[in-house]
Amino acid sequence: MSGPTDLLRSAYSGKETKLYANIGGTYAEPTWVEVTRARNVQRNRGPNLSDIEYHGAAETGAIPGYRAFKGSFEYARLKGTDTVWAALEAARDAGDIVDICHLNGPINETASKGWRCPVLLGETSGSANGNDGVVDTIPFSKADCHLVSDGSAVNYVAFSGTDPA
Repeated sequence: MSGPTDLLRSAYSGKETKLYANIGGTYAEPTWVEVTRARNVQRNRGPNLSDIEYHGAAETGAIPGYRAFKGSFEYARLKGTDTVWAALEAARDAGDIVDICHLNGPINETASKGWRCPVLLGETSGSANGNDGVVDTIPFSKADCHLVSDGSAVNYVAFSGTDPA
């Protein structure tokens, strides 16, 4: 017996979704490296809500502000040399932009869909509990950046995987 032919199962987070960082490439010609030890990728996107106070009101009210793009992911560090962690840590410490994308499948498949955004990495917090691995939570926020070639702003975009040539 087979199920409905017009339904497709969604990707399992952390098992089938993929986080990539553009390490060493340009925005136009990225060099994607899978962040295989990432887990619990979270993102927030939408208008930032600000409270406003006004004379005579008993309560504040929320008004929509600029659109925001922020999030975080956890990184389970390798024991010994971990080149991906070292690259992320160096970018964070230097305040360098990290171009990341999160897809519901491998980046080399056109069916993979998700998002791409240049981000800055924030202050990390790590945990090492008993016999568990060392896990760092890495917050990120959209970077205020532009292309060197023409000065156009680079923002969050919907993104699809591409078949290699």
